[in-house]
Amino acid sequence: MQHRKRERFERTDVPRYNPYRNYIAIAVLVAVGVCLVVLVGVLWNKAQQPISVGNKTLSASLETQSAVTSPDGYTISDDSFENVLVLTVDDVNAETPKLKNAQILTLNSTKNKGYLVTIPLDTKVNDGKSDMRLSDLFAASGASACVAPLAKAANLRMTHVMLATDGVWDKLESYKGSGVTALLSHGADLLYDINTDMTTADLTEVAEQVQSMGISNLTRLDAPTTKEDDGAGSSWEVINSSQLGASLGIMVAKS
Repeated sequence: MQHRKRERFERTDVPRYNPYRNYIAIAVLVAVGVCLVVLVGVLWNKAQQPISVGNKTLSASLETQSAVTSPDGYTISDDSFENVLVLTVDDVNAETPKLKNAQILTLNSTKNKGYLVTIPLDTKVNDGKSDMRLSDLFAASGASACVAPLAKAANLRMTHVMLATDGVWDKLESYKGSGVTALLSHGADLLYDINTDMTTADLTEVAEQVQSMGISNLTRLDAPTTKEDDGAGSSWEVINSSQLGASLGIMVAKS
């Protein structure tokens, strides 16, 4: 008489004993702990960095601008414009950065045209008390103090203002189609080089406009100026705002 070998069935609802289970659990806990330490470190480093976007002081300076006026023989264009005042400095995060260059990036979204206007650093501006050079105003009072006086001298309304180191627009253009997420992921090499009233969403929108036009396709202009005696034995540059507005298409000659 043959005896049938009893078949052994394993229950699937009962976990099998694994001699390495404790080691695996410890490894997982260690990995989680390391991740938490890294995350806390990243957040701490970010907290210690200067605020580079959404700067409230720069944002407030935009609210102090005078209204744009129509010069004789001109009317204001109906096109949609953005004017970004870009003040290039040696070190954005320095307590007293040195102004190296001043430009106005004008974007005409209606016609998909862009202009990059260089403003002389010895441009005559008025801070509400006296006339002075743009470079002197910046050195004495910083970027926020320059917005309204320069806007008035140029008869333009600045949409945004940005303090930046060299090459920031080239960096923005290189992130073509990247959007907010990728823009933030490049924070170490981009956000450290700027200080602006713009939010990351604003930055992305401006970057996308610049990208669509192409940095190399921006029309580069020197602001039209004339020399004027400063009354102290020297001279400064006075912006011809009518000519500047016409060159940018913001002012349209009446027919």
